[in-house]
Amino acid sequence: MPICFIIIYTKFAFPMRNIFNISDYLPSTITTRKAIDEISHNLNFTYNRNVTFNFIKIDFVSRAFADEFIHFIENNNIQAKIINTNPVVEEMLNAVKKNRKQRNNGFHNIAVTHFQEKEQLNHFLSLI
Repeated sequence: MPICFIIIYTKFAFPMRNIFNISDYLPSTITTRKAIDEISHNLNFTYNRNVTFNFIKIDFVSRAFADEFIHFIENNNIQAKIINTNPVVEEMLNAVKKNRKQRNNGFHNIAVTHFQEKEQLNHFLSLI
């Protein structure tokens, strides 16, 4: 007697992970915040926010990129899993995560400087 299998898939029963190979879209050395645009434009997480970011073939990420990457994950409510990071990339991502937890995102301190005369302003700007 033949055996028949019926497989029923629902996205709620078995949430599948999107696997995003970063090296398919970015170079092995990622140095800018703008690089996150490539991930944003090429990652489809409309129905599934479980994403595995594969860092295979990525040798280095700058602190700026790592910060923007963590920010991207948090702002888009992505359930991220990060795999295949080398020690340098892993250390940078961990440093940024640790720093983000320590800082207060509720407000920003902005220095305001008043100048009485244009010469004071010019002097200040010349020092920058």
